[in-house]
Amino acid sequence: MASPPEAHNHTSGPVYGHLIQARDIHGDVTVNAARSAAPVHDVGLDPPRLATAVRGRDVLLAVLRDAMERGAPVPHVLTGPGGFGKTTVAASLAEHARSEGWTVFWVRPDTILPSMLEVAVELGGTREEAEGFRTAPRSAARWVWRHLDASPRPWLLVIDNADQPELLDPVNRPGEQRGWMRSSPGGFVLVTSRVDDPALWAPAQVHRVDSLEGPDAVNALIDHAGGRELPGAEEMAARLGGVPLALFLAGRILATHGVLFPAPNSLLAHLDKDLARLDELSAPLVTGEDGERRLLSGVWELSLRMVGERDPHAEAVLLTLALLGPRSRTVPLRRLPLSGLLDHVLAPSEHPLDEAAFARAVNALAVHGLVEVDQLHEEVGLRLHPLVSETVRARLGADDARLVIGVAELLAGQVDEDPWFELGAFAALNAVASRVPALGPAFLVETGLAEATAHIQLGQFAEAEGSAGAARRTAEEALGPDHPLTLQARHLIAEGLLFQEHVSEAEREYLALLEDRRRALGAEHPRTLDTLHQIALVAGMRDDWASARAQHEEILRARLRVQGPEAVETLASMDALGYAAMHESDLSAAEELFREVERTRKRLLGREHRLTMNATYKLGLLALRRGRPSDARIRFRAVLETRSRVLGEDHPQTQLARERLAGVPRPEPRNSGGSSG
Repeated sequence: MASPPEAHNHTSGPVYGHLIQARDIHGDVTVNAARSAAPVHDVGLDPPRLATAVRGRDVLLAVLRDAMERGAPVPHVLTGPGGFGKTTVAASLAEHARSEGWTVFWVRPDTILPSMLEVAVELGGTREEAEGFRTAPRSAARWVWRHLDASPRPWLLVIDNADQPELLDPVNRPGEQRGWMRSSPGGFVLVTSRVDDPALWAPAQVHRVDSLEGPDAVNALIDHAGGRELPGAEEMAARLGGVPLALFLAGRILATHGVLFPAPNSLLAHLDKDLARLDELSAPLVTGEDGERRLLSGVWELSLRMVGERDPHAEAVLLTLALLGPRSRTVPLRRLPLSGLLDHVLAPSEHPLDEAAFARAVNALAVHGLVEVDQLHEEVGLRLHPLVSETVRARLGADDARLVIGVAELLAGQVDEDPWFELGAFAALNAVASRVPALGPAFLVETGLAEATAHIQLGQFAEAEGSAGAARRTAEEALGPDHPLTLQARHLIAEGLLFQEHVSEAEREYLALLEDRRRALGAEHPRTLDTLHQIALVAGMRDDWASARAQHEEILRARLRVQGPEAVETLASMDALGYAAMHESDLSAAEELFREVERTRKRLLGREHRLTMNATYKLGLLALRRGRPSDARIRFRAVLETRSRVLGEDHPQTQLARERLAGVPRPEPRNSGGSSG
């Protein structure tokens, strides 16, 4: 049936919801609901705004600006450890781009899909199309990049904190540019990441962001503190290792808590040896969704978590390095024998730590900026940034007791190789033991005594006396007056006194200790013989060489009987006996003893070991007494070179070798035999 000619079905004006309008109906009615709008995903594309000037990055920013303006054929990547200022550099570039009229898109990998879809919508894509790509990320990437490539206005795209590169492309290497990171004729792509692996990002151009140095670090601290003059700012910046995040936190604390900390030196005193207090003070001042990344503890915890997800051994290796190499000291690879790490440090694991596994663990740490591979005296070593090392140690607790004890055992089997290295490591272990009761008082005393021993080897006798004194107080209170560790602390205190030339006071301490050791340990216990050895040295210091020689002969016989000919203490007794014989002008006996000591130490310790060089030095003295200056000069020169490298240029034993070498008589010049006429 035809509709009446006057039938109409039209409307005008705005319509909300469904509209049904009819005059005549001749059949079924179908109502089509209005299509609902695609949801808008709440993602932010705006870059952070900088509160202070950017310090120390002028050259890097100039390179990035030039690449951005010329048109970069590849993306650029900023790498470096967390907290070193990668985001700050990117934010500064974003401010420059905005001032030049560029559109800036700032995205995070954890929201990469909705963020990039929103980018395409802002560039002209429809929201309906964007919604259709939500379940097809690979197709979504192609769609988004078509819009970016065709953009009429230049843009800067920053992908910040791409610390898990697989989020940019779960199938391919990000550098292949088949995922979310690509180059484009429409703009400039900048990625920030902790993962410093050029092969992963290639062919992208990688820039490493390091800590700040000198005036740049100081000025950054002053900026965050409100721009006022800060006496002691240089010391504070150095203490924080120039790490931008640490400078930011310290500056915020100084700006907010001016009554408590009117100057950096007062904040330094509060922090003392525990930088964890920096987080405690600044935590209330750090807000926002990135709070974890804006505290020192959070920065390294996040890095460790990421590394641990990739390698089961990496965290234990890092903690070992933090204990062995504080204050940015390089840890030689020979100090990390795999069997030692496996037996003493790492918990049982289904993944054995062989050479390949160790290399993978080190590589995982290196690419996350936690470890640097270093070259030291023609050997390879591993080094941590001092702030990384200190912050990692600060997190050690009761659950890490097995690891800490294992590192101490590993180190104890390598003593006398490098006193500077051992001093730093034992001091770090002792500091951990002082705040982790689960390690026990004996461990605290042992590490304190090892620290005191290293001080003695380095000629730092007052410091040795202080370390040994602290260990003695702990030992007497917790272990008792006759415990071997208490007695050893007394021995080291007396040794510190002796080498500070408090001879009478040291002798009284040794004589009292001798009686206690004989009673507690026995007359021929190696530690009792140690005390007798020192008493014999006192006789020599008083020029009573006959008595000293007789005492050393008796001690050596006991050493040979109890400890054997190759024990460290036996060789020390032979060396001391030879020195006493030389002073009694028995040069043949002295030479026989010195040569035996040198020969055995070369075989057991190596030609250039510190103790081997001591025997070489004695042979140089003997050569002088025998009237062989050329031989003496060769020996003193070898000793000087080794001591300078191992002990340092200013060590007393290095200076002594230098003086001896300078004092060796020069040979008379030979007559040419010619006549002047």
